[in-house]
Amino acid sequence: MQKLVNVETINVRSEARAEPDTLIGPVFLGQAVDDLEDGPEGWHHVRTAVDGKSTEGFIKAALPITKFDWQPPEQPTLRDPGSPAREALVAAAVEQWLRFDRGGGKEAKAPFSGFIGEMWKAFGKPLTGKAAMQPWSAVAISLMVRTAASEFDEYKSFHESIGHAAYMWDAIKKNASGDLTAPFWGVRLDKAKPQAGDIIGSWREKPASYDEYLNASNNPELPSHCDIVVAVGPEVAWAIGGNVQNSVFATGYQLGPDGTLLRNPRITADGKLVGEAIVLLDNRVSS
Repeated sequence: MQKLVNVETINVRSEARAEPDTLIGPVFLGQAVDDLEDGPEGWHHVRTAVDGKSTEGFIKAALPITKFDWQPPEQPTLRDPGSPAREALVAAAVEQWLRFDRGGGKEAKAPFSGFIGEMWKAFGKPLTGKAAMQPWSAVAISLMVRTAASEFDEYKSFHESIGHAAYMWDAIKKNASGDLTAPFWGVRLDKAKPQAGDIIGSWREKPASYDEYLNASNNPELPSHCDIVVAVGPEVAWAIGGNVQNSVFATGYQLGPDGTLLRNPRITADGKLVGEAIVLLDNRVSS
């Protein structure tokens, strides 16, 4: 049965034991895996590609996540695929994450600055990607959705922009009007559980609320940020966005016990609140 990797990285092993002599190599977030469904307790017996070669081996069924301030339960290492349309958007985000060395490729260095220049060029902007002060996260998200639109026409009505606020506002308004043709509806955090293929929207630098977007008659153009959800586990949603840690980066968002998204405040080292989640762009592409 096909599954998808649900954590940032997990090692494939020749036997169902975590020892140095069993290591085959890693697989990464979003990678397709055939679960042969006969692994021993606590393990999956899988067939997948490692370093480009088809490989059969074992991966742990769950991993502890220790990088957060909160303590989530162990995360399932595999997940069931969502709809083809949702997985097309996930694949577009993961492709860029891998291209940027899983968040290790920084915008100021080649070839990564060139990749950002390509994003701007695809958006019709004469920017090279070397201007560190020019935010590019909204362009990255817009082009990830555009990539998914090459497979699913419904994404073509996504409100592409060089600012996240434009499509946050558009999705919120289309939810309010009940627009059944919209690829995303912007919903309040307590009204839906994030799934792979959704988008998380946050205010940035200047506090804003869902209702400010809802009541705005035009795009409010508020400083904002968005990430595409690519994996979900107990109390954690992994979401990929651009211009995070100067790269394309996978961020862990905390979920409540009921699976809905918490505000996830971003606080600087000196204690300043600089961002919070305010909206979930619920993916409504039906294919």
